[in-house]
Amino acid sequence: MSVMIILLGQNIYENINEDRADNYAKRVSLSYIANKVRQADKENSVRIEKSGDIQALVIKEVYDGDYYETWIYYYNNGLYELFADEDIQFNPEDGMKIMNVDSFSIERLNNKLYKFIAEYDKSNIELIINVNSNQQ
Repeated sequence: MSVMIILLGQNIYENINEDRADNYAKRVSLSYIANKVRQADKENSVRIEKSGDIQALVIKEVYDGDYYETWIYYYNNGLYELFADEDIQFNPEDGMKIMNVDSFSIERLNNKLYKFIAEYDKSNIELIINVNSNQQ
């Protein structure tokens, strides 16, 4: 009887840890995007760009007087990021995979609101974020 209780407890513990890891992964991807947007939250610094079949969040930044862009996009079953000079030709293979996701979409709701949806294991998590709150 004791062995059965221990095995049952182990299965419950493993299921709880798997659920916790899944929930963490779901929150991390959109928290990452929220932090990137908030760091660069200046007028005209955030936009949605379409390149072929890929839709990307593009964040424009200035370092030492030079302009750079961070592209965040869904590609090859993952969320990717590409940091490059402003004038480069976007190539999704050049980005670095941030994490695995089943799908990712971006929608501009109005001139200041963006909606992000990430799907993991047939469940969605979404984020709506306001930009240009710190205009300069």
